[in-house]
Amino acid sequence: MKEKEPLTTKQRAVYEFIRSQIEEERRPPTVREIVDHFNIRSPKGGTDHLAMLERKGWIIRTPGISRGIRLADDEEGIPILGRAAAGHPILASEHILGHLSFAKLFGVHDRFSLEVSGDSMEDAGIHDKDYVIVQRGTSFQDGDIVVAIVEGDATIKRIYKESAKKYRLQPENKRMKPIFVEPKQSDFHIAGRVVGVVRRY
Repeated sequence: MKEKEPLTTKQRAVYEFIRSQIEEERRPPTVREIVDHFNIRSPKGGTDHLAMLERKGWIIRTPGISRGIRLADDEEGIPILGRAAAGHPILASEHILGHLSFAKLFGVHDRFSLEVSGDSMEDAGIHDKDYVIVQRGTSFQDGDIVVAIVEGDATIKRIYKESAKKYRLQPENKRMKPIFVEPKQSDFHIAGRVVGVVRRY
């Protein structure tokens, strides 16, 4: 984990605003929301603050996602106390085997996370309020679950290549219809492939 550099008073205020939005609203703010909150003159001013927070090691940004900000977490993670059999119950050892860190589990290179909104993928085991871990990139195989950006909005769907000029974004919910897009249309691109799901009860 990169060592954090000290923040100025204004940078600390921006960082605390980002943290409060994540904790209270369960999502990071957009650049526009930061600009409006601090009465910054232009979106570039907000982007400059984010760039400095990232350079100093306090946040991590995902390009191309309007709310693609996450806090750089320097904690080790959740302790792993042992193993639990799926069949017969066993007593978990109090000896710590390590720490559960999503960064260690999924890696951090070209990864980002999104909170799921809606039930379009419930039959694939992805539910509302879950978090998906995404491998950033545009490559995919038929049937992969991807994060697609359509008309500026992120959507999680299985993707199939119908033809050279058409993709099908298929929900995993029988009540919902697929979305058809053209690979070259200006308001569509693939942000990444889903590689994991995290759920909190």
